[in-house]
This record gives sequence, structure tokens and C-alpha cells, in this order.
Amino acid sequence: MAQVAQINIKGELTKRMKKKPNWLLVKIARWFLIEDWLNKHLQEIGPLEGLDFMEGVIRNLNINVKVNGLENLPDANERLLFVCNHPLGGMDVLSACSAVRKACPNGLLIPANDLLMQLTAIKDMLIPVNKVGGQSKDLLAKVNAAYASNKQVMFFPSGKVSRKHPDGIYDDAWKKTFVSKAIEFKRNVVPVHIEAQNSSFFYRLANWRAKRGIKLNLEMLFLVRETRKQTNKTITVTIGKPIDWQQFDASKSANEWAQEVRKLVYEL
Repeated sequence: MAQVAQINIKGELTKRMKKKPNWLLVKIARWFLIEDWLNKHLQEIGPLEGLDFMEGVIRNLNINVKVNGLENLPDANERLLFVCNHPLGGMDVLSACSAVRKACPNGLLIPANDLLMQLTAIKDMLIPVNKVGGQSKDLLAKVNAAYASNKQVMFFPSGKVSRKHPDGIYDDAWKKTFVSKAIEFKRNVVPVHIEAQNSSFFYRLANWRAKRGIKLNLEMLFLVRETRKQTNKTITVTIGKPIDWQQFDASKSANEWAQEVRKLVYEL
């Protein structure tokens, strides 16, 4: 039986810094990441892994995941690429994974950065992606192996959490990677829309930072606290009809196709 996952911020900082971290740094990190709250809920969830762990988090935070369009999920034996908008930065991922679970008998893989790779309970579901700088040959090989596998793949093409704009909250332009991978590995694309939003504070901080030209994404430091704010809320996941990978032809560039699919997701 798997052990109950626990967060050790001081230990993780020591490992990354290769020395004992300053007490103030530890205290600040614990405040942002609310270590005690996380560990309390991880203890309550128990030794679950993978999709079971994700659904355990949803239950433990009393989040209602409402799913529309289940009839659009293709045969479970078909290799798929789910593409989703990214409104929250945490619970949106878990909710979308839970929503499409029945189409993933062989498992589900998600590209993730180094931070998510620290969540040992879902580590086997994560494809390591380096968002700082270029992809190493080793990482690229792992990404391609995931797309070539018989597991389903879920991708968040914006590469970052949705921000608030004058006309609403939505993703910025989507990256074209998923179109290229869909064609290369002959995976049909399933558009998925997630209806949820972070707090007003998150968006105000993001806009304040952007207006002042601050490159450091200060608002991202609050994502764990934003996750806590989703307690007792409803997240609606709408699954669209699959798009045949052969539809991504030469009539449009990969980037143009990516924006077409993004537009379709927001119309769901």
C-alpha cells in the first residue's frame, strides 16, 4: 500500500539549495504554500494514487464537479488528446481528469512542470516538461514516449493560468504544440471547457504586476491559497465532440489551428 503523501517544505528547500535554508525563507514558503493545511488534507485523503488521489482531493474539499457532454467521449480504446482551458491552476486539472476518467482505462498522462512533479501521489501521471529554457533531448524523448503510448494525454495549451481581461476571464493565445503532436501521433483531439475562476485578489494582483512591468509572476505564489478558496464550490466541465487529427490540414498553420480549437473550447 502506498504511503500517505506529505509536504515537507523545509526538506525540499534544503534539497534544492543544497544547504539549510534561512528560517525566514522557510516561514514565508510555509505561509504561501500553507503546509499545515495541505498535510492535514493529505492525511485525510489517505494513501491514494493517480486518478483515485485526484478524486479524493475533490471529495475532501467538497467540490462539486458537474460534467456535461459525457456522451461525446469516444470509445475507451481510442487514443485521445484532451485539450482544456486553464482557469484555476490546480483544481481545474483534477476536475477535468475526473470528468474524462471513463475514457482512460489504460491511464492518463499530463505534461507538468517541476513543481507538480513533487506530488508523488500523481507522479506516474505526469510528463516532465521544462518551462524554463529549451527541452533537453531526454525530456523530449519522454514527451514523445507519452504521446506514443496507449494512455490518454491531457494538455493545457495556454501554458499558464487564465487572466482577467476587460471582456472576461480567459486563456491567452494557445501554443501550437498539441496540434503538431496530434498529427504526429495520430491522436484525435477532444476539446474540454472548464468553468471556474480564481479570486478577485488573484486577478487584481496579476493586472497590477503586468501594468508595472514586473516579470516575476507574483500571483502564481498564491495558487495553493487559491486552491483552498475552491472549497465547497462547483466546477463545471463540458466535453466537446472529438476532432479528427486529419482535420488539421495544410489549409491553416499549426498555430492557426490551435487558435481555432481554443475558440471552439470557449463556445462549449
